[in-house]
Amino acid sequence: MRQPSIRSCKLQVTGLLLTIALLFCTAAIFAQNVDVPVDSALARLPGVKIISKMVTHSPYKLEYQLTIKQPVDHNDTTKGYFYQQVHLIHRGFSKPMVMETEGYQGSSRGNELEKMLHCNDLNVEFRYFNKSKPDSLQWQYLTFEQATADLHHINQVFRSLYHTKWISTGISRGGETALTYRYFYPDDVDATVPYVAPMPNDIEDKRIYAFLDTAGGAAVVAKIRNVQLFLLAHEQEALDRQSLSTRRLHYNTLGSMGAAFEYAVMEYPFSFWQISDIDPKKIPTDSNFSDYYNHFVDVFGGDLSGFSDEESVTPYLPHAYMTYQTGYYKYNIQPFKGYLHYLSGANPTAAFLPASVPRHEYDPEFEIKVNAWIAKKGNNILYIYGGRDTWTACKPEFGAEVNAKRFIVPGANHYAARIRNMPPAMKQQFVAALEQMTGLKADLSAL
Repeated sequence: MRQPSIRSCKLQVTGLLLTIALLFCTAAIFAQNVDVPVDSALARLPGVKIISKMVTHSPYKLEYQLTIKQPVDHNDTTKGYFYQQVHLIHRGFSKPMVMETEGYQGSSRGNELEKMLHCNDLNVEFRYFNKSKPDSLQWQYLTFEQATADLHHINQVFRSLYHTKWISTGISRGGETALTYRYFYPDDVDATVPYVAPMPNDIEDKRIYAFLDTAGGAAVVAKIRNVQLFLLAHEQEALDRQSLSTRRLHYNTLGSMGAAFEYAVMEYPFSFWQISDIDPKKIPTDSNFSDYYNHFVDVFGGDLSGFSDEESVTPYLPHAYMTYQTGYYKYNIQPFKGYLHYLSGANPTAAFLPASVPRHEYDPEFEIKVNAWIAKKGNNILYIYGGRDTWTACKPEFGAEVNAKRFIVPGANHYAARIRNMPPAMKQQFVAALEQMTGLKADLSAL
């Protein structure tokens, strides 16, 4: 058989490339035509501004960074306004909407539900975090009543475009936000999927102490206590290990770098189970300081910089301030009194606030009401927790008559407790429950 000439091959390749280019241009023109009604529809929403836009062609989706005008006080608009950051992933007006309620700064990454349902997503930054704050921080308006009113306003504004099923979701404090949002506005969404959401029952939730006193069994509890005592006995050596950049940070809120170290040692058991995936068998038991210190750093993912004003205090001021409503946890320093140089008196809180920000007296009634609603009326909620996560100790309880389910991912920490990491049978149970609550079929392969 005669082989085709080089020239004819080149012509065929050129033609193929031109065809591909034409198809790409056609797709781009089509996408632009599709963009126009989306852009104009968003621009018509009251108080909404498009800050930036990104187009993905395969698979097709639009992403917008938006702001929405919010009153500082939803009960009195004369108090002024701020502009809340919202990230929108748009796939179609007829597709479901996932509303991701952040507890901190916003995100543009999307989430598991948005991917599984191939749907739209609204990621909402919490008020007073990052860029979502007024010029003057009037702390008295940083409440869950105001923050959930922000979410309700966003829901009502965007429902004028998206008339389909709505699901709220959030991770950690974002999950707590999603649950509190449902308490105040139970009909805004069809279902809620909170991940690793702590719902404390006190400003010093004793369930944390009970967890830390038993997690891993008596032998592991003893090993963790030994690490704390060893590090406190070698405090100066640990401080000498800090890098120059860490020393240049500020530790005014906690008192000093030495105080920050003692706070970190008190935090160590909580973080060992919450954020690390270290096998308890690898907890050091020898007398080598480097082994203990390196293990300590491995748990936190770094040195004491994470307890500085710059990295631990300032970015999370709104969260620490709001613990008077939400409750939190403290450090039981009683067993370590003979080793501590900076911490003394009553058990200190893990919510760090500088003296310049007022610390309100804890109001137990708020969480009592929210948890009571969850227990008796919190329908269409799918809870996800991690089997080793400390915060799982603060999971809310609900009665058998409530249409809700809890999924505890075996061995998962705070960051690994996700649908993608569930055992196969649990994944199927989850998507079946989601379909029962919303009528929507999830695509697990998208994870």
